[in-house]
Amino acid sequence: MRQPGIGSGGAFEWFFQRITGVVLFVCLLLHFLFLHYLNAGEVNAQGVWDRLQHPLWKTVDLLFLVTAIYHGVQGVIMNVHDYIHKPFWRLVVVSLVWVIGLSFLIAGSLTIINFELTPEHLRTLMMMGH
Repeated sequence: MRQPGIGSGGAFEWFFQRITGVVLFVCLLLHFLFLHYLNAGEVNAQGVWDRLQHPLWKTVDLLFLVTAIYHGVQGVIMNVHDYIHKPFWRLVVVSLVWVIGLSFLIAGSLTIINFELTPEHLRTLMMMGH
C-alpha cells in the first residue's frame, strides 16, 4: 500500500526525469557553444556580466538552474525510494532533499535575477586575476 508523501513515484516522475534530462542536455550544449566556442575561448567577469544583462540569457540560465535542481533532486529521491525502506526515514530524507534543493534554487535564482557587477567590482576582480 502506498503511503502519502513517501511513495516510490510513478509514471509522471519517470517521464519528467527524461524530459529534464533532454532540457539539461540542450542547455549544456548552448552553454558550451556560446561560452567556450563563440566567445573566443576566454571566459571572464566582463563576459559574464555582458551576458547576464540580456533577459534571454537570464532566462536560459534560470531554465538550466531549475531543470538541473529538479533533475538532481528527483534522481536522489528515486535512489532514496530504492534503498531506504522504513517510511519514517524515507520521509525524513526526502524532506531534507527537497529543503536543500529549494534552498539551492532560491539562492541560484536570486543570484541570476539580481546579478549586477559594478565597474568597481569588475576592476577588483580583474586585479585579483593578474
